[in-house]
Amino acid sequence: MILRRIAQHMKQQHWTGVFIELVIVVLGVFIGLQVDNWNTARIQRASAADFHRRLLADMRLEASNYANLEAYFRDVQKAAESAYKGFAGQSQPSDSDLLVNAFRASQWNFMERHRATYDELVGSGNLDLIKDTKLRTLVAGYYGVSFLEDAEKNSRQSEYRRLFRETVPPELQLALNAQCGDKQVKGAPIGRLSLDYPCTLKWPPEKIAAAVAALRSNKNLLPLLGLRIVNLESDNFALRLNYTAYDLGSFRKDGTSK
Repeated sequence: MILRRIAQHMKQQHWTGVFIELVIVVLGVFIGLQVDNWNTARIQRASAADFHRRLLADMRLEASNYANLEAYFRDVQKAAESAYKGFAGQSQPSDSDLLVNAFRASQWNFMERHRATYDELVGSGNLDLIKDTKLRTLVAGYYGVSFLEDAEKNSRQSEYRRLFRETVPPELQLALNAQCGDKQVKGAPIGRLSLDYPCTLKWPPEKIAAAVAALRSNKNLLPLLGLRIVNLESDNFALRLNYTAYDLGSFRKDGTSK
């Protein structure tokens, strides 16, 4: 329509009309582009806000689970130290208490990772949508290291764990796990497990004594239990250090990176 009017004006040499029609065309294109830019910017802002919200939610879960894992491994270390003192003759626990601590010293736990939002941001090249520079830098560093996986692997594959599992009869291990194993912390979110609670093992005393004797007779028990304690202390130190270094406590308080 406009092109026909411009052609008509040109035939009639009506240059003012040609100019007006061209101005209308230019203004139409400009307004169209501007509206498109505004719409794109609006969509980008909404996307950035959504990513920011999801990233904070993931980091809140990471921080909570991270603290839970650290507390759990402290329980394991406490049990390992008690078991070491018992087997080394530095204390005189009952066979039942000694076996429970020896079992708990072999335990491990894992933390479900929540990194889907971060991986999506990196994979799509949209990490710069997170305008909070501190948050962006912090999460990039946090998700870029593997200390959580390393701590879990060290416990799961510890030589002491294998020695205990190979020495104590399977049915007794099942009883230990059912009666004195991981326990959900009362009032805490699902997944917050603990080993630091009193437990009296209900099992024939002679079978408990036989299992303790079998452990005592293994010359590798004390060296591997000592190594387990040292490795747990090292992993727990790294967990505490990184919890502070990546300011994870702030996410648990108010969901921000402040």
